[in-house]
Amino acid sequence: MSAGDVLLVVAATVFTILVAVLAATLVALTATLRELRDTATALHDEAIPLLVAARDAVNDAAVEVERVERLVSSAELVGGALDSASRITAKTLRSPVVKAMAFGTGVSRAAQRMRDSDAPAPKPAPQPQPRAQPSARRRRRATKRAS
Repeated sequence: MSAGDVLLVVAATVFTILVAVLAATLVALTATLRELRDTATALHDEAIPLLVAARDAVNDAAVEVERVERLVSSAELVGGALDSASRITAKTLRSPVVKAMAFGTGVSRAAQRMRDSDAPAPKPAPQPQPRAQPSARRRRRATKRAS
């Protein structure tokens, strides 16, 4: 055997080993790809119902948000109506109520004077208590206001 023949046998052996390694790698890759396909199918089968459920939940939430918006706008309208009604009521009743209270106070004072004139001796008026000296802070405010 010549050196060229030995080289050809070595090259053929190396080539055969490389083909065997490549075949083993392709078999492992094929198995991995099958597992990946099975996993993708399972994910697809589980994800689609979840996405449908999520879409339904979002649609339900949108309906509820619209309902809440309608309730809030209705409440704002009712609040505005109550506010204007209370203003009108206050304007309408303020003057007569004040007049009635003033009349009642006048009648009560007149009745008190009539009772006091029938009384035998007037009571002495209570003496006012001496006021405490204002604090330094109040004196400064008073001088600022006077300026």
